[in-house]
Amino acid sequence: MLYFSRKITLAIVVLIIVLLLSFLFGRQYDLGNAKRQAEVQVGQLSHYLDTELSRFATIPYLATDNQLLTTFISNENQSAQQVNNYLADIQQASGASDVYVLNREGDVIASSNWQLDYTYIGNNFAFRPYFYRALAGDKIAYFALGLRSNERGIYFSEPIYLNQQVIGVVTLKVNVSKFETDRQLLNTSHASHFYLTLDDKIIAMSDKQSWRLNTFDSLSNIQLQQLQTSRRYLAHTPTVIDLAQTTSQGITLLSIGQRQTRRQFVPASASIDRIKADITVLVDVSSVNLDQLPRLFWLAVIYISTLLIFYSLMARFAGYKKLLYSRHSLEQEVIERTHALENAQTALLQAAKLATIGQLSAGINHEINQPLSAMSTYLVSAKRLIAKGDIEQAAKNIVIVQSLIDRVHKIVGQLKHFSKPAQTQLRAQSLNQLLRNAMVIASAQLKHDDVTVQEIVITDDIKVWVDEIKFEQVLVNVITNASQAMLQSLKRELSFEVEQFDDRVKLSILDTGPGIELHALGTIFEPFYSTKSTNGLGLGLSISKQIINSFNGCLSAHNRPTGGAQFIITLTSTQGEQ
Repeated sequence: MLYFSRKITLAIVVLIIVLLLSFLFGRQYDLGNAKRQAEVQVGQLSHYLDTELSRFATIPYLATDNQLLTTFISNENQSAQQVNNYLADIQQASGASDVYVLNREGDVIASSNWQLDYTYIGNNFAFRPYFYRALAGDKIAYFALGLRSNERGIYFSEPIYLNQQVIGVVTLKVNVSKFETDRQLLNTSHASHFYLTLDDKIIAMSDKQSWRLNTFDSLSNIQLQQLQTSRRYLAHTPTVIDLAQTTSQGITLLSIGQRQTRRQFVPASASIDRIKADITVLVDVSSVNLDQLPRLFWLAVIYISTLLIFYSLMARFAGYKKLLYSRHSLEQEVIERTHALENAQTALLQAAKLATIGQLSAGINHEINQPLSAMSTYLVSAKRLIAKGDIEQAAKNIVIVQSLIDRVHKIVGQLKHFSKPAQTQLRAQSLNQLLRNAMVIASAQLKHDDVTVQEIVITDDIKVWVDEIKFEQVLVNVITNASQAMLQSLKRELSFEVEQFDDRVKLSILDTGPGIELHALGTIFEPFYSTKSTNGLGLGLSISKQIINSFNGCLSAHNRPTGGAQFIITLTSTQGEQ
Protein backbone atom coordinates (compact mmCIF):
# COMPACT_ATOMS: atom_id res chain seq x y z
CA MET A 1 0.00 0.00 0.00
CA LEU A 2 2.86 2.37 0.90
CA TYR A 3 4.69 1.49 -2.34
CA PHE A 4 1.54 2.26 -4.35
CA SER A 5 1.17 5.66 -2.59
CA ARG A 6 4.77 6.53 -3.45
CA LYS A 7 4.15 5.82 -7.13
CA ILE A 8 1.04 8.03 -7.14
CA THR A 9 2.95 10.83 -5.37
CA LEU A 10 5.80 10.57 -7.87
CA ALA A 11 3.34 10.65 -10.79
CA ILE A 12 1.66 13.78 -9.38
CA VAL A 13 5.02 15.52 -8.85
CA VAL A 14 6.08 14.69 -12.42
CA LEU A 15 2.71 15.95 -13.71
CA ILE A 16 3.15 19.27 -11.89
CA ILE A 17 6.67 19.69 -13.31
CA VAL A 18 5.48 18.81 -16.82
CA LEU A 19 2.56 21.27 -16.59
CA LEU A 20 4.85 24.03 -15.31
CA LEU A 21 7.36 23.49 -18.11
CA SER A 22 4.54 23.31 -20.66
CA PHE A 23 3.13 26.59 -19.36
CA LEU A 24 6.51 28.31 -19.67
CA PHE A 25 7.29 26.92 -23.12
CA GLY A 26 3.73 27.55 -24.38
CA ARG A 27 3.83 31.12 -23.13
CA GLN A 28 7.24 31.62 -24.73
CA TYR A 29 5.91 30.20 -28.00
CA ASP A 30 2.84 32.47 -27.99
CA LEU A 31 4.93 35.55 -27.17
CA GLY A 32 7.36 34.62 -29.96
CA ASN A 33 4.45 34.27 -32.40
CA ALA A 34 3.14 37.67 -31.32
CA LYS A 35 6.61 39.15 -31.84
CA ARG A 36 6.83 37.69 -35.35
CA GLN A 37 3.30 38.89 -36.14
CA ALA A 38 4.21 42.40 -34.97
CA GLU A 39 7.38 42.39 -37.08
CA VAL A 40 5.50 41.24 -40.18
CA GLN A 41 2.78 43.85 -39.71
CA VAL A 42 5.21 46.69 -39.02
CA GLY A 43 7.14 45.71 -42.15
CA GLN A 44 3.95 45.86 -44.21
CA LEU A 45 2.93 49.15 -42.58
CA SER A 46 6.29 50.83 -43.11
CA HIS A 47 6.43 49.64 -46.73
CA TYR A 48 2.92 50.92 -47.39
CA LEU A 49 3.61 54.30 -45.77
CA ASP A 50 6.99 54.69 -47.50
CA THR A 51 5.37 53.91 -50.84
CA GLU A 52 2.48 56.32 -50.33
CA LEU A 53 4.69 59.12 -48.98
CA SER A 54 7.11 58.70 -51.88
CA ARG A 55 4.20 58.91 -54.32
CA PHE A 56 2.83 62.09 -52.76
CA ALA A 57 6.34 63.63 -52.50
CA THR A 58 6.85 63.45 -56.26
CA ILE A 59 3.63 65.33 -57.08
CA PRO A 60 4.79 68.85 -55.99
CA TYR A 61 8.05 68.32 -57.87
CA LEU A 62 6.16 67.43 -61.05
CA ALA A 63 3.88 70.43 -60.57
CA THR A 64 6.85 72.83 -60.41
CA ASP A 65 7.77 71.89 -63.99
CA ASN A 66 4.57 73.47 -65.25
CA GLN A 67 5.31 76.82 -66.93
CA LEU A 68 1.86 77.97 -65.81
CA LEU A 69 3.00 78.30 -62.16
CA THR A 70 6.20 80.25 -62.85
CA THR A 71 4.36 82.60 -65.21
CA PHE A 72 1.58 83.13 -62.67
CA ILE A 73 3.91 83.89 -59.74
CA SER A 74 6.14 86.24 -61.72
CA ASN A 75 3.15 88.15 -63.17
CA GLU A 76 0.96 89.54 -60.37
CA ASN A 77 -1.68 90.80 -62.82
CA GLN A 78 -2.38 87.37 -64.31
CA SER A 79 -5.68 85.68 -63.35
CA ALA A 80 -5.39 82.88 -60.77
CA GLN A 81 -8.39 80.92 -62.05
CA GLN A 82 -6.45 78.78 -64.50
CA VAL A 83 -3.87 77.91 -61.81
CA ASN A 84 -6.64 77.13 -59.30
CA ASN A 85 -8.24 74.71 -61.74
CA TYR A 86 -4.85 73.10 -62.43
CA LEU A 87 -4.24 72.59 -58.70
CA ALA A 88 -7.75 71.19 -58.25
CA ASP A 89 -7.08 68.64 -61.00
CA ILE A 90 -3.85 67.55 -59.24
CA GLN A 91 -5.72 67.22 -55.93
CA GLN A 92 -8.46 65.09 -57.47
CA ALA A 93 -6.05 62.84 -59.41
CA SER A 94 -3.63 62.25 -56.53
CA GLY A 95 -6.12 61.79 -53.69
CA ALA A 96 -4.48 64.58 -51.69
CA SER A 97 -6.46 66.87 -49.39
CA ASP A 98 -5.26 70.22 -50.77
CA VAL A 99 -2.66 71.65 -53.14
CA TYR A 100 -1.70 75.32 -53.00
CA VAL A 101 0.95 77.83 -54.10
CA LEU A 102 2.64 80.40 -51.85
CA ASN A 103 4.67 83.44 -52.88
CA ARG A 104 7.97 84.41 -51.27
CA GLU A 105 6.16 86.17 -48.43
CA GLY A 106 4.27 82.99 -47.49
CA ASP A 107 0.88 84.18 -48.78
CA VAL A 108 -1.31 81.58 -50.51
CA ILE A 109 -2.01 82.99 -53.97
CA ALA A 110 -3.64 79.90 -55.56
CA SER A 111 -5.28 76.80 -54.09
CA SER A 112 -7.19 73.69 -55.11
CA ASN A 113 -9.94 74.63 -52.58
CA TRP A 114 -10.44 78.13 -54.04
CA GLN A 115 -14.19 77.60 -54.37
CA LEU A 116 -14.78 76.53 -50.71
CA ASP A 117 -15.61 78.71 -47.71
CA TYR A 118 -12.40 77.70 -45.93
CA THR A 119 -10.15 78.37 -48.93
CA TYR A 120 -6.47 78.95 -48.13
CA ILE A 121 -6.16 81.86 -50.56
CA GLY A 122 -5.10 84.96 -48.68
CA ASN A 123 -3.71 83.06 -45.66
CA ASN A 124 -0.09 83.45 -44.67
CA PHE A 125 1.85 80.30 -43.72
CA ALA A 126 5.30 81.87 -43.53
CA PHE A 127 5.76 80.48 -40.00
CA ARG A 128 5.47 76.90 -41.21
CA PRO A 129 8.81 75.00 -41.62
CA TYR A 130 7.55 73.44 -44.82
CA PHE A 131 7.43 76.96 -46.30
CA TYR A 132 10.61 78.66 -45.13
CA ARG A 133 12.74 75.53 -45.62
CA ALA A 134 11.38 75.03 -49.13
CA LEU A 135 12.05 78.72 -49.77
CA ALA A 136 15.67 77.94 -48.88
CA GLY A 137 15.72 75.25 -51.58
CA ASP A 138 14.93 72.12 -49.51
CA LYS A 139 12.38 69.41 -50.30
CA ILE A 140 10.18 69.03 -47.25
CA ALA A 141 7.78 66.47 -45.77
CA TYR A 142 6.33 67.88 -42.54
CA PHE A 143 3.53 66.87 -40.15
CA ALA A 144 1.35 69.54 -38.53
CA LEU A 145 -2.21 70.49 -37.59
CA GLY A 146 -3.99 72.52 -40.26
CA LEU A 147 -4.38 76.17 -39.30
CA ARG A 148 -7.84 76.45 -40.90
CA SER A 149 -9.09 72.85 -40.80
CA ASN A 150 -7.47 71.83 -37.49
CA GLU A 151 -6.93 68.43 -39.12
CA ARG A 152 -3.72 66.42 -38.92
CA GLY A 153 -1.84 66.39 -42.19
CA ILE A 154 1.50 65.74 -43.85
CA TYR A 155 2.72 68.64 -45.99
CA PHE A 156 5.01 68.08 -49.00
CA SER A 157 6.70 71.22 -50.34
CA GLU A 158 8.87 71.98 -53.36
CA PRO A 159 10.50 75.30 -54.32
CA ILE A 160 9.49 76.90 -57.61
CA TYR A 161 12.49 78.22 -59.56
CA LEU A 162 12.80 80.91 -62.19
CA ASN A 163 16.28 81.63 -63.54
CA GLN A 164 17.74 79.56 -60.67
CA GLN A 165 15.96 81.76 -58.11
CA VAL A 166 13.19 80.52 -55.78
CA ILE A 167 10.11 82.60 -56.55
CA GLY A 168 7.53 80.56 -54.64
CA VAL A 169 6.56 77.25 -53.05
CA VAL A 170 4.02 74.62 -54.06
CA THR A 171 2.60 72.56 -51.16
CA LEU A 172 0.53 69.36 -51.12
CA LYS A 173 -1.33 68.32 -47.98
CA VAL A 174 -2.50 64.75 -47.20
CA ASN A 175 -4.79 64.08 -44.24
CA VAL A 176 -3.32 61.25 -42.14
CA SER A 177 -6.82 59.92 -41.48
CA LYS A 178 -6.54 58.40 -44.98
CA PHE A 179 -3.89 55.99 -43.66
CA GLU A 180 -5.66 55.26 -40.38
CA THR A 181 -8.94 54.21 -41.94
CA ASP A 182 -7.42 52.07 -44.69
CA ARG A 183 -7.12 48.94 -42.50
CA GLN A 184 -7.12 46.54 -45.44
CA LEU A 185 -4.00 48.08 -46.98
CA LEU A 186 -2.39 48.50 -43.58
CA ASN A 187 -3.09 44.80 -42.93
CA THR A 188 -3.64 45.22 -39.21
CA SER A 189 -5.99 43.06 -37.15
CA HIS A 190 -8.37 43.78 -34.29
CA ALA A 191 -5.88 42.12 -31.91
CA SER A 192 -3.23 44.71 -32.74
CA HIS A 193 -2.80 48.48 -32.81
CA PHE A 194 -0.31 50.84 -34.39
CA TYR A 195 0.98 54.35 -33.83
CA LEU A 196 3.41 56.68 -35.58
CA THR A 197 5.67 58.78 -33.34
CA LEU A 198 7.42 61.93 -34.59
CA ASP A 199 10.89 63.05 -33.54
CA ASP A 200 9.33 65.19 -30.80
CA LYS A 201 7.72 62.00 -29.27
CA ILE A 202 4.17 63.07 -30.23
CA ILE A 203 1.89 60.40 -31.72
CA ALA A 204 0.87 61.74 -35.13
CA MET A 205 -1.10 58.75 -36.35
CA SER A 206 -2.81 55.78 -34.69
CA ASP A 207 -5.82 53.52 -35.05
CA LYS A 208 -6.60 54.40 -31.40
CA GLN A 209 -8.22 57.83 -31.37
CA SER A 210 -7.30 58.46 -27.72
CA TRP A 211 -3.58 58.13 -28.57
CA ARG A 212 -3.55 60.71 -31.36
CA LEU A 213 -1.55 63.89 -30.65
CA ASN A 214 -0.62 62.49 -27.22
CA THR A 215 2.60 60.87 -26.06
CA PHE A 216 3.96 57.86 -24.17
CA ASP A 217 6.91 59.93 -22.87
CA SER A 218 6.93 62.55 -20.15
CA LEU A 219 7.69 66.01 -21.57
CA SER A 220 9.62 68.65 -19.71
CA ASN A 221 8.42 72.25 -19.45
CA ILE A 222 11.05 73.25 -22.00
CA GLN A 223 9.80 70.64 -24.45
CA LEU A 224 6.20 71.76 -23.95
CA GLN A 225 7.26 75.37 -24.49
CA GLN A 226 9.03 74.39 -27.73
CA LEU A 227 5.87 72.64 -28.96
CA GLN A 228 3.81 75.76 -28.27
CA THR A 229 6.39 78.00 -29.95
CA SER A 230 6.58 75.87 -33.11
CA ARG A 231 2.75 76.02 -33.46
CA ARG A 232 3.04 72.56 -35.01
CA TYR A 233 0.05 71.42 -32.99
CA LEU A 234 -1.50 74.90 -32.62
CA ALA A 235 -2.88 75.22 -29.07
CA HIS A 236 -3.10 71.49 -28.39
CA THR A 237 -1.26 70.24 -25.28
CA PRO A 238 -0.37 66.52 -25.46
CA THR A 239 -1.42 64.15 -22.67
CA VAL A 240 0.98 61.52 -21.34
CA ILE A 241 -0.45 58.01 -21.83
CA ASP A 242 0.21 55.57 -18.98
CA LEU A 243 2.84 53.09 -20.21
CA ALA A 244 5.20 50.67 -18.46
CA GLN A 245 7.85 48.55 -20.17
CA THR A 246 8.90 45.11 -18.92
CA THR A 247 10.75 42.07 -20.24
CA SER A 248 9.31 38.58 -19.99
CA GLN A 249 11.19 35.47 -21.16
CA GLY A 250 13.47 37.64 -23.29
CA ILE A 251 10.64 39.52 -25.04
CA THR A 252 9.81 43.19 -24.46
CA LEU A 253 6.26 43.84 -23.24
CA LEU A 254 4.44 47.18 -23.04
CA SER A 255 1.69 47.61 -20.45
CA ILE A 256 -0.69 50.43 -21.40
CA GLY A 257 -3.51 51.76 -19.23
CA GLN A 258 -6.81 52.06 -21.09
CA ARG A 259 -10.08 53.14 -19.44
CA GLN A 260 -9.15 51.91 -15.93
CA THR A 261 -7.77 48.66 -17.38
CA ARG A 262 -4.29 47.63 -18.47
CA ARG A 263 -3.45 45.70 -21.60
CA GLN A 264 -0.16 44.05 -22.46
CA PHE A 265 1.35 44.25 -25.95
CA VAL A 266 4.37 42.94 -27.83
CA PRO A 267 5.85 45.82 -29.88
CA ALA A 268 7.80 45.98 -33.15
CA SER A 269 9.03 49.23 -34.71
CA ALA A 270 10.40 50.52 -38.00
CA SER A 271 11.57 53.96 -39.07
CA ILE A 272 9.86 56.21 -41.64
CA ASP A 273 12.81 58.36 -42.67
CA ARG A 274 10.91 60.68 -45.00
CA ILE A 275 9.07 62.35 -42.10
CA LYS A 276 11.60 61.44 -39.37
CA ALA A 277 9.17 59.18 -37.54
CA ASP A 278 8.91 55.66 -36.12
CA ILE A 279 5.97 53.34 -36.80
CA THR A 280 5.18 50.81 -34.04
CA VAL A 281 2.78 47.84 -34.13
CA LEU A 282 1.44 46.43 -30.85
CA VAL A 283 0.06 42.88 -30.73
CA ASP A 284 -2.23 42.27 -27.75
CA VAL A 285 -0.99 39.45 -25.48
CA SER A 286 -3.07 40.29 -22.40
CA SER A 287 -4.66 36.82 -22.42
CA VAL A 288 -1.44 34.88 -23.05
CA ASN A 289 -1.60 33.21 -19.61
CA LEU A 290 -5.24 32.13 -20.00
CA ASP A 291 -4.48 30.80 -23.46
CA GLN A 292 -2.27 28.13 -21.88
CA LEU A 293 -5.15 26.50 -19.96
CA PRO A 294 -6.50 24.38 -22.87
CA ARG A 295 -2.98 23.10 -23.56
CA LEU A 296 -2.41 22.23 -19.92
CA PHE A 297 -5.75 20.42 -19.75
CA TRP A 298 -5.04 18.26 -22.79
CA LEU A 299 -1.49 17.63 -21.65
CA ALA A 300 -2.80 16.38 -18.30
CA VAL A 301 -5.30 14.14 -20.11
CA ILE A 302 -2.55 12.73 -22.34
CA TYR A 303 -0.22 12.23 -19.35
CA ILE A 304 -2.83 10.36 -17.30
CA SER A 305 -3.86 8.28 -20.33
CA THR A 306 -0.23 7.42 -20.99
CA LEU A 307 0.26 6.25 -17.40
CA LEU A 308 -2.84 4.06 -17.57
CA ILE A 309 -1.68 2.53 -20.84
CA PHE A 310 1.81 1.99 -19.41
CA TYR A 311 0.52 0.10 -16.38
CA SER A 312 -1.78 -1.93 -18.59
CA LEU A 313 1.18 -2.91 -20.76
CA MET A 314 3.28 -3.78 -17.74
CA ALA A 315 0.51 -6.18 -16.64
CA ARG A 316 1.02 -8.00 -19.93
CA PHE A 317 4.79 -8.07 -19.76
CA ALA A 318 5.09 -11.74 -20.73
CA GLY A 319 3.19 -11.18 -23.96
CA TYR A 320 5.22 -8.07 -24.57
CA LYS A 321 8.50 -10.04 -24.39
CA LYS A 322 7.23 -12.47 -26.94
CA LEU A 323 6.19 -9.61 -29.17
CA LEU A 324 9.63 -8.06 -28.74
CA TYR A 325 11.32 -11.31 -29.79
CA SER A 326 9.11 -11.53 -32.88
CA ARG A 327 9.90 -7.92 -33.67
CA HIS A 328 13.63 -8.62 -33.38
CA SER A 329 13.32 -11.57 -35.76
CA LEU A 330 11.36 -9.45 -38.21
CA GLU A 331 13.99 -6.70 -38.02
CA GLN A 332 16.72 -9.23 -38.83
CA GLU A 333 14.75 -10.44 -41.82
CA VAL A 334 14.18 -6.85 -42.95
CA ILE A 335 17.93 -6.15 -42.61
CA GLU A 336 18.80 -9.21 -44.68
CA ARG A 337 16.32 -8.31 -47.40
CA THR A 338 17.55 -4.73 -47.34
CA HIS A 339 21.11 -5.94 -47.94
CA ALA A 340 19.86 -8.07 -50.81
CA LEU A 341 18.01 -5.11 -52.32
CA GLU A 342 21.09 -2.90 -51.89
CA ASN A 343 23.22 -5.47 -53.71
CA ALA A 344 20.63 -5.65 -56.50
CA GLN A 345 20.50 -1.86 -56.63
CA THR A 346 24.32 -1.70 -56.89
CA ALA A 347 24.28 -4.22 -59.73
CA LEU A 348 21.55 -2.27 -61.48
CA LEU A 349 23.52 0.97 -61.14
CA GLN A 350 26.62 -0.72 -62.55
CA ALA A 351 24.60 -2.15 -65.43
CA ALA A 352 23.18 1.29 -66.17
CA LYS A 353 26.70 2.75 -66.23
CA LEU A 354 27.94 0.04 -68.57
CA ALA A 355 24.87 0.56 -70.76
CA THR A 356 25.67 4.28 -70.92
CA ILE A 357 29.27 3.51 -71.88
CA GLY A 358 27.98 1.09 -74.53
CA GLN A 359 25.80 3.80 -76.04
CA LEU A 360 28.77 6.17 -76.12
CA SER A 361 31.35 3.63 -77.30
CA ALA A 362 31.18 4.51 -80.99
CA GLY A 363 31.78 8.17 -80.36
CA ILE A 364 34.52 7.46 -77.81
CA ASN A 365 36.21 5.12 -80.30
CA HIS A 366 36.23 8.03 -82.76
CA GLU A 367 37.64 10.33 -80.07
CA ILE A 368 40.52 7.91 -79.43
CA ASN A 369 41.17 7.07 -83.11
CA GLN A 370 41.51 10.73 -84.00
CA PRO A 371 44.54 11.40 -81.75
CA LEU A 372 46.00 7.97 -82.64
CA SER A 373 45.90 8.82 -86.36
CA ALA A 374 47.38 12.23 -85.64
CA MET A 375 50.14 10.64 -83.54
CA SER A 376 51.03 8.29 -86.40
CA THR A 377 51.26 11.23 -88.81
CA TYR A 378 53.40 13.32 -86.47
CA LEU A 379 55.75 10.35 -85.75
CA VAL A 380 56.29 9.68 -89.47
CA SER A 381 56.97 13.39 -89.94
CA ALA A 382 59.39 13.36 -86.99
CA LYS A 383 61.37 10.48 -88.52
CA ARG A 384 61.74 12.40 -91.76
CA LEU A 385 62.77 15.57 -89.94
CA ILE A 386 65.39 13.67 -87.92
CA ALA A 387 66.71 12.14 -91.14
CA LYS A 388 67.01 15.66 -92.57
CA GLY A 389 68.70 16.84 -89.40
CA ASP A 390 65.88 19.23 -88.41
CA ILE A 391 65.96 18.21 -84.74
CA GLU A 392 64.11 21.31 -83.47
CA GLN A 393 61.02 20.71 -85.63
CA ALA A 394 61.14 16.98 -84.82
CA ALA A 395 61.14 17.83 -81.10
CA LYS A 396 58.05 19.99 -81.60
CA ASN A 397 56.30 17.06 -83.29
CA ILE A 398 57.19 14.79 -80.36
CA VAL A 399 55.76 17.36 -77.92
CA ILE A 400 52.50 17.37 -79.92
CA VAL A 401 52.48 13.53 -79.86
CA GLN A 402 52.94 13.66 -76.08
CA SER A 403 49.92 15.97 -75.71
CA LEU A 404 47.84 13.64 -77.88
CA ILE A 405 48.88 10.67 -75.72
CA ASP A 406 47.83 12.63 -72.60
CA ARG A 407 44.46 13.30 -74.23
CA VAL A 408 43.92 9.57 -74.90
CA HIS A 409 44.99 8.76 -71.34
CA LYS A 410 42.50 11.30 -70.02
CA ILE A 411 39.60 9.81 -72.01
CA VAL A 412 40.48 6.19 -71.14
CA GLY A 413 41.22 7.06 -67.50
CA GLN A 414 37.90 8.84 -67.08
CA LEU A 415 36.08 5.84 -68.63
CA LYS A 416 37.85 3.40 -66.25
CA HIS A 417 37.03 5.66 -63.32
CA PHE A 418 33.42 6.01 -64.44
CA SER A 419 32.80 2.31 -65.13
CA LYS A 420 34.24 0.73 -62.00
CA PRO A 421 31.80 -0.24 -59.21
CA ALA A 422 32.18 1.68 -55.97
CA GLN A 423 30.60 2.03 -52.56
CA THR A 424 28.71 5.24 -51.91
CA GLN A 425 31.14 7.73 -50.39
CA LEU A 426 29.63 11.17 -49.88
CA ARG A 427 32.14 14.01 -49.80
CA ALA A 428 32.28 17.69 -50.62
CA GLN A 429 33.18 17.75 -54.32
CA SER A 430 33.85 20.60 -56.73
CA LEU A 431 30.80 20.93 -58.98
CA ASN A 432 32.98 22.44 -61.73
CA GLN A 433 35.36 19.44 -61.77
CA LEU A 434 32.51 16.89 -61.65
CA LEU A 435 30.77 18.55 -64.59
CA ARG A 436 33.99 18.69 -66.62
CA ASN A 437 34.70 14.99 -65.89
CA ALA A 438 31.24 14.11 -67.15
CA MET A 439 31.76 16.26 -70.26
CA VAL A 440 34.91 14.26 -71.11
CA ILE A 441 32.79 11.11 -71.33
CA ALA A 442 29.81 12.76 -73.05
CA SER A 443 31.82 14.91 -75.46
CA ALA A 444 31.92 12.21 -78.14
CA GLN A 445 28.12 11.92 -78.13
CA LEU A 446 27.79 15.71 -78.26
CA LYS A 447 30.17 15.96 -81.23
CA HIS A 448 28.40 13.10 -82.99
CA ASP A 449 25.06 14.87 -82.58
CA ASP A 450 26.58 18.24 -83.62
CA VAL A 451 25.60 19.90 -80.33
CA THR A 452 27.12 23.25 -79.33
CA VAL A 453 27.99 23.47 -75.63
CA GLN A 454 28.03 26.91 -74.07
CA GLU A 455 31.10 27.66 -71.97
CA ILE A 456 30.79 26.31 -68.43
CA VAL A 457 31.36 29.16 -65.97
CA ILE A 458 31.36 27.65 -62.47
CA THR A 459 33.78 28.73 -59.76
CA ASP A 460 35.76 26.03 -57.97
CA ASP A 461 34.49 27.14 -54.57
CA ILE A 462 31.00 25.80 -55.31
CA LYS A 463 30.87 22.40 -53.57
CA VAL A 464 28.21 19.69 -53.53
CA TRP A 465 27.91 16.80 -51.06
CA VAL A 466 27.78 13.75 -53.36
CA ASP A 467 29.40 10.47 -54.33
CA GLU A 468 31.75 11.46 -57.16
CA ILE A 469 31.26 8.47 -59.50
CA LYS A 470 27.50 8.14 -59.05
CA PHE A 471 26.94 11.87 -59.57
CA GLU A 472 29.04 11.81 -62.75
CA GLN A 473 26.84 8.91 -63.93
CA VAL A 474 23.76 11.11 -63.43
CA LEU A 475 25.37 14.01 -65.31
CA VAL A 476 26.42 11.79 -68.24
CA ASN A 477 22.93 10.29 -68.41
CA VAL A 478 21.13 13.66 -68.43
CA ILE A 479 23.63 15.26 -70.86
CA THR A 480 23.49 12.40 -73.39
CA ASN A 481 19.69 12.29 -73.14
CA ALA A 482 19.61 16.02 -73.92
CA SER A 483 22.02 15.52 -76.85
CA GLN A 484 19.87 12.76 -78.37
CA ALA A 485 16.70 14.78 -77.79
CA MET A 486 18.02 17.57 -80.05
CA LEU A 487 18.71 15.35 -83.09
CA GLN A 488 15.69 16.71 -84.99
CA SER A 489 16.18 20.34 -83.94
CA LEU A 490 17.71 23.03 -86.18
CA LYS A 491 19.35 24.68 -83.17
CA ARG A 492 21.30 22.26 -81.00
CA GLU A 493 22.67 24.01 -77.95
CA LEU A 494 23.41 22.72 -74.46
CA SER A 495 23.92 25.12 -71.56
CA PHE A 496 24.28 25.06 -67.79
CA GLU A 497 23.11 27.41 -65.04
CA VAL A 498 24.09 27.36 -61.36
CA GLU A 499 22.37 29.04 -58.43
CA GLN A 500 23.31 29.05 -54.73
CA PHE A 501 20.87 29.70 -51.89
CA ASP A 502 21.42 29.00 -48.21
CA ASP A 503 23.34 25.68 -48.08
CA ARG A 504 21.97 24.31 -51.35
CA VAL A 505 23.16 24.39 -54.95
CA LYS A 506 20.85 24.20 -58.00
CA LEU A 507 22.33 23.01 -61.32
CA SER A 508 20.13 23.42 -64.43
CA ILE A 509 20.90 21.52 -67.66
CA LEU A 510 19.08 23.18 -70.58
CA ASP A 511 18.65 22.03 -74.18
CA THR A 512 16.93 23.42 -77.27
CA GLY A 513 15.12 20.24 -78.27
CA PRO A 514 11.36 19.71 -78.63
CA GLY A 515 10.90 19.49 -74.85
CA ILE A 516 9.05 16.84 -72.87
CA GLU A 517 5.57 15.83 -73.94
CA LEU A 518 3.00 16.95 -71.40
CA HIS A 519 1.66 13.45 -70.78
CA ALA A 520 5.22 12.26 -70.03
CA LEU A 521 6.08 14.90 -67.40
CA GLY A 522 4.54 12.80 -64.64
CA THR A 523 6.08 9.48 -65.73
CA ILE A 524 9.50 10.36 -67.13
CA PHE A 525 11.27 9.25 -63.94
CA GLU A 526 9.39 5.94 -63.64
CA PRO A 527 11.35 2.71 -64.29
CA PHE A 528 11.24 1.32 -67.85
CA TYR A 529 9.75 4.50 -69.27
CA SER A 530 11.65 5.41 -72.43
CA THR A 531 11.16 7.81 -75.32
CA LYS A 532 13.69 5.89 -77.45
CA SER A 533 12.02 3.56 -79.93
CA THR A 534 14.95 1.26 -80.72
CA ASN A 535 17.18 1.10 -77.68
CA GLY A 536 17.23 2.08 -74.04
CA LEU A 537 15.72 0.22 -71.11
CA GLY A 538 14.07 3.30 -69.64
CA LEU A 539 16.08 2.96 -66.42
CA GLY A 540 18.51 5.87 -66.79
CA LEU A 541 16.38 8.70 -65.41
CA SER A 542 14.76 6.46 -62.77
CA ILE A 543 18.19 5.43 -61.46
CA SER A 544 19.44 9.00 -61.72
CA LYS A 545 16.56 10.23 -59.57
CA GLN A 546 17.26 7.49 -56.98
CA ILE A 547 20.94 8.50 -56.89
CA ILE A 548 20.14 12.19 -56.38
CA ASN A 549 17.57 11.28 -53.69
CA SER A 550 20.30 9.29 -51.88
CA PHE A 551 22.32 12.53 -51.73
CA ASN A 552 19.36 14.24 -50.03
CA GLY A 553 18.82 16.12 -53.28
CA CYS A 554 16.13 16.49 -55.92
CA LEU A 555 16.00 15.83 -59.67
CA SER A 556 13.13 17.34 -61.66
CA ALA A 557 12.32 18.17 -65.27
CA HIS A 558 10.35 21.01 -66.85
CA ASN A 559 9.72 22.51 -70.26
CA ARG A 560 11.34 25.88 -70.96
CA PRO A 561 9.05 28.75 -72.02
CA THR A 562 11.39 29.43 -74.97
CA GLY A 563 11.44 25.78 -76.05
CA GLY A 564 13.45 22.79 -74.95
CA ALA A 565 13.74 20.89 -71.70
CA GLN A 566 15.30 21.87 -68.38
CA PHE A 567 16.56 19.28 -65.93
CA ILE A 568 17.18 20.69 -62.44
CA ILE A 569 19.45 18.98 -59.91
CA THR A 570 19.29 20.44 -56.40
CA LEU A 571 21.93 19.31 -53.90
CA THR A 572 23.23 20.19 -50.46
CA SER A 573 26.65 21.77 -50.13
CA THR A 574 27.44 20.65 -46.58
CA GLN A 575 27.36 17.40 -44.65
CA GLY A 576 25.11 18.94 -42.03
CA GLU A 577 22.15 18.82 -44.46
CA GLN A 578 22.28 15.03 -44.64
